Amino acid sequence: MPRYAREDLDIAGVHVRAGDLVLLDTGAANHDVSVFAAPDRFDVDRPAVPHLTFGHGARYCVGAPLARIELQVVFAQLAARFPTLELGCAVEELTFDKRTLTGGLTSLPVTW
Repeated sequence: MPRYAREDLDIAGVHVRAGDLVLLDTGAANHDVSVFAAPDRFDVDRPAVPHLTFGHGARYCVGAPLARIELQVVFAQLAARFPTLELGCAVEELTFDKRTLTGGLTSLPVTW
C-alpha cells in the first residue's frame, strides 16, 4: 500500500522526508515478537493484545464490530456442531495465496 509522508520524521534511525513514498508491508502486521508470543502460530487461547487486523485510526474498519460478532458465533457453532472437527492435512502442507493483498489459505482441508 503506497503512502506518502506528510511531514519529516525518523523511523528506527531512518530519516523520511515529507512527500517521500513509504511502502507498508501489511504481511508484517501483527508479527512483532515483542507484542505477540509465537506470532506465526494460530492460538485460540492467546491473550488479547492490540493488533492491526481491522486497521487503526481514520482507516479503522467500520465493519469490525460485526466481523467480531460473526467470528465468535461461527467458531462457537463449529465446535458445537462438529466436535471432532480437525485439520485434514499436515500443517506444513497448507499453502497461502500470495497473489492477493490480504493473502489467506488457498484451501483448508478438514475432517470430522
